[in-house]
Amino acid sequence: MKRLLQSLSVFILFISLVAQADIALLVHGYHSSGKAWRSSGIIAQLKTKDWYDAGLLTPQDYLAPLVNLSSHNAPMTNEGKYLVTAELPSEAPIEIQAAMLDKYLTYIHTHFPQQVIHLIAHSAGGLVARLTLVNNYQQKAPSHFNIFQLITIATPHLGSPIAKMAHRAANSPIGVIAPLVGANEINRAQTLYQQLAQEDKNPFLFWLNRQAHPPMYYTSIIRGNGSLLKGDWLVPPLSQNMALVPAIGSHARAIITAGDHDLKYQDAIILMALLP
Repeated sequence: MKRLLQSLSVFILFISLVAQADIALLVHGYHSSGKAWRSSGIIAQLKTKDWYDAGLLTPQDYLAPLVNLSSHNAPMTNEGKYLVTAELPSEAPIEIQAAMLDKYLTYIHTHFPQQVIHLIAHSAGGLVARLTLVNNYQQKAPSHFNIFQLITIATPHLGSPIAKMAHRAANSPIGVIAPLVGANEINRAQTLYQQLAQEDKNPFLFWLNRQAHPPMYYTSIIRGNGSLLKGDWLVPPLSQNMALVPAIGSHARAIITAGDHDLKYQDAIILMALLP
């Protein structure tokens, strides 16, 4: 870890010189919520580095989402460093989640135009973030949201074999039985499962991985052990590496960590090195 922090020193210095006002927007993954960033201890740790918890961005209406910022401690301004968590419908298809994330980013950029945004996403949230970036890069100016970097944690950039199995289960007799035993989630999320499956048989992910991404810093935080007992058995380590995404390639850096798929307190140490 010491060597990692040393190797990032120049990168950190550059961020510090460029970005005097910053918002870190934290995006959760599947079967999760914005609370995961707080319950994991990540936000508490970042607060020790002068980041303020500005609260949770939530949709007031699921069908016509309007931004509602539920403040925790510090109301945001155009100065300072703020942490904001985004609440997304984690069982919904990635396109729906990306549309909501777009609204959140638009809200932040409209009300705090001088703030530089650092987009940090866990698991499937990393694909939501990437689709949002791709859509805006194709439709608007690259600096539309003033996003400086994307950091993903344990994201299935090349897909997950477990998601493929879940999709098959949803289209089998298991999907019929699931509502009877209180497990209807497997049916609600079957489109999402398909989008998270391995790239070779996943048209959505194959397409996303070959779309032009905006020029910015990309960092993959990878769980280095894919074993059932000690590592991330949901997403293989190689799949978590954005450097293997054709459209990103050498523009991404990879940082390997230990642990399972969930957010970890230790992730905050890496984020502290990557954020100003």
